[in-house]
Amino acid sequence: MASAVPPLSVQLIRHGQTTANAGQVTDNHSDICLTALGEQQAREVVAKILHPPDLIVVSPFRRTLDTAQPLIQAHPATAVETWPIQEFSYLAPARANRTSYAERKPMIAEYWQRADPDHVDGAEAESFAQFVARLQAFHERLWQQAGRVVVFGHGQFLRAFTIGLRDGFSATSKAMLAFRQAEMSKPVRNGEIIAVALPPPGEVIGGR
Repeated sequence: MASAVPPLSVQLIRHGQTTANAGQVTDNHSDICLTALGEQQAREVVAKILHPPDLIVVSPFRRTLDTAQPLIQAHPATAVETWPIQEFSYLAPARANRTSYAERKPMIAEYWQRADPDHVDGAEAESFAQFVARLQAFHERLWQQAGRVVVFGHGQFLRAFTIGLRDGFSATSKAMLAFRQAEMSKPVRNGEIIAVALPPPGEVIGGR
């Protein structure tokens, strides 16, 4: 007789340190590699996942799959799915590619000072409103799962998701600036694991 699937539980994990996180110049933002430290952080994740996962979720960006690989190898029978939970790419790649973080800082400051949730920086960039829509879609898809789900994602995406679970998902200028302040004051660390309580879509943890 097959064992029952445990109730839904969700662990969110930020990818390991990348060359971009280390301040190096990067090209294609979807194909950024882990550093040696990032690879070590990925291996350390395995020891921190106490129960075999029923589903491993990664984003389309290489760094999440690379971080998930040690866990995938440890549990080869576990399903692995790619969901559209890639990082919030608010700068157009045509401007941001082949730059370091230091070189992007003026563009980053300009974007957030604008505080326009509908602003799109250019081709292949997304607005804050589009980003929030992806967060909501992620919540809805998670809610349809069962068992132990381990998600390998990105710093801004995971911080915005936890804020949305607590306060609701909102695409206003006020919410945009509040997110930016929270993300800057308490960023998700590389390799950090966050266990979340998952209310039904449309509800928030605080009941507000």
